[in-house]
Amino acid sequence: MVGFAGWEMPIQYPAGQLKEHEIVRTDAGVFDVSHMARFWVGGAGAIRFVNGLITNDLEKSVPGQLIYSPMCLETGGVVDDVTVYRFDSEVLVVANASNKQAVWDWLVRHKPSDATLTDRSDELAQLAVQGPRAQERIAPLVGGDLESIGYYRHGRFTVLGKPNVLISRNGYTGEDGFEVYLPAPDASAFWAALLEQGVRPIGLGARDTLRFEMCYALYGQELDRETTPLDAGLAWTVKLKKAADFIGKPVLVREKEEGLRKVLVGFEVKGPRPARHGQTILSGGQPVGIVTSGGPCPSLGNKGMGLGFVRPDLAGIGTPLTVDVRGTMVEATVVERPFYKNASHR
Repeated sequence: MVGFAGWEMPIQYPAGQLKEHEIVRTDAGVFDVSHMARFWVGGAGAIRFVNGLITNDLEKSVPGQLIYSPMCLETGGVVDDVTVYRFDSEVLVVANASNKQAVWDWLVRHKPSDATLTDRSDELAQLAVQGPRAQERIAPLVGGDLESIGYYRHGRFTVLGKPNVLISRNGYTGEDGFEVYLPAPDASAFWAALLEQGVRPIGLGARDTLRFEMCYALYGQELDRETTPLDAGLAWTVKLKKAADFIGKPVLVREKEEGLRKVLVGFEVKGPRPARHGQTILSGGQPVGIVTSGGPCPSLGNKGMGLGFVRPDLAGIGTPLTVDVRGTMVEATVVERPFYKNASHR
C-alpha cells in the first residue's frame, strides 16, 4: 500500500503485479478507482459550459455517450485529461485524483450562472472491471442487458438489487470492460460479489503496465501544464473546428500551423536495462528529449519499451536513439504505437 493523492492505494495484491497484468489481458480484474474525482454539472448551460473547457466536442456527442478529452489552460498546457459523460441535460466530469482540486477550481472559476456544480466524489464509489471476460463475469450481478452498451457508452442498471446505477463501457487498459458508479456504502458488497464471480483484484502496478503497453497518456508523465494535447499525440481529441470556442484554442491553432515543439514517440530499447521516466534521450550524442514512461512490457515477453518526447525530426519509425540509463548509453529505436496490439476493447 502507498499514499496517493490522500488515499491509501494498493500497488499489488497477493497474486503479484505480473499475474494481475496477465489476468486483465486474459480474463477479468477489478480496480478500485474511487480515488478519482466525480463532478456533476447541471443547469440549462451545463453542456455549453463544459464544452468550452475541453478540446473534444461534447455538443457533437449524444445522451448516453462519454468522451475522453484534455482540459487546457490558456497557454495550451493541460489542466487534466478527463472523461466526460453526457446525459440529456447534465454532465459528469471524471478527473484524476492528483488533479481533483485543480479541476474543481477551474470549473468553479469558469462556471456561468446557468450551470450548477456538485462534487460527488465522496458520495459515489467507482469500480473498473477490465478484461476480455469482463461482461461474462459481471453480468450475473447486473439487471439489464450489458451487451446494449457500446464502447464509450453508458446506461443505468440494477446492481445487487440497487436500481439506477451508472455503468459505462470503457477503461484504460485496452481491454473490454466497464466502470461502475454506485453509492459508496454499497462498494464493499459489490467488490465481494465480483470476487465470488471470479474477478480478481488488481493494483496500481498492473494498472500502469497495462496502460503503458497501450501507450495511453498518464498525467504527470505524458501530460502536464507545459505540454499541449498536440505535443502528446492527442490530436484526435482536439476539435479545432468545433462550433464552440474553448480555452487554449488560439495556442493550439497556432501550434498546428507553425509545427510542434516536441513529439511523443514510442521506442524499443536494446538489452536488459529498461528506460525510466525522466531519463535523457539522445541522438548523435546530444540531448534531444526526455523519457516520460518506460519499463518492461509483460504482454511482450517483458521486452523493454518506452515513451518520450523528442524533436519532430526524430519521430519517424525506425529512427535510432540513445537513452541515458543511469550513466549507461542504451540503444533504442522508434517503433509504432501501441506496443500491445491484441487488446479486446471494442
